[in-house]
Amino acid sequence: MAKPLAIVTRRWPAAVEAWLADAFEVRLNADDHPFSADELRAALTEADALCATVTDDLSAEVLSAGGRTRVIANFGVGVNHIDMGAARAQGIAVTNTPNVLTECTADLAMALLLMSARRAGQGERELRTGNWSGWRPTHLTGTRVWGKTLGIVGMGRIGIATARRAHYGFGMRILCFNRSRVPGAVLRDLAAEQVDSLDELLPRVDFLSLHCPANPESHH
Repeated sequence: MAKPLAIVTRRWPAAVEAWLADAFEVRLNADDHPFSADELRAALTEADALCATVTDDLSAEVLSAGGRTRVIANFGVGVNHIDMGAARAQGIAVTNTPNVLTECTADLAMALLLMSARRAGQGERELRTGNWSGWRPTHLTGTRVWGKTLGIVGMGRIGIATARRAHYGFGMRILCFNRSRVPGAVLRDLAAEQVDSLDELLPRVDFLSLHCPANPESHH
């Protein structure tokens, strides 16, 4: 019996591609280029499963062409690049991988905060370009993070994970703004305060970390 065809739009980790090759007939994107709209349409007509990523614009126009595909397996959490209504209309199930990147993304958020505060990126560039002129008291001093106040916009899984690192790792005070009420147990655990508006949040924080979708509703 022939295996179902899975088309993978970008290169995935080798172990994942090997697993797919055992379970399916697999067509890989050898040069790892982003699929065009025409390539996505063609894939939807051929594949039983389309293994997609955030670089694939699976719009209503692309999905409306229909085809053989019955499942879009998304490599990642967010599905804002997929028109869910159009997929549903075509009878295509959409899957994602919730929570797998929560801790990793929070790590990166703290890394970016520290790089900005301590001017680490600027210092690295000076070293790599040979422009380091030696230590002096006022050079790249930046600002300390310990004990400062962090504002978090979007207190979901990633926002909470970032707050946990900031509070327990760096003694930061946490203020947050969220569309819905954050559970009291979460706020108590982090000694955090939820405020009712951005206007209330912004004047009270030293650093701001954004953990909300980029869409018209959240655009500044």
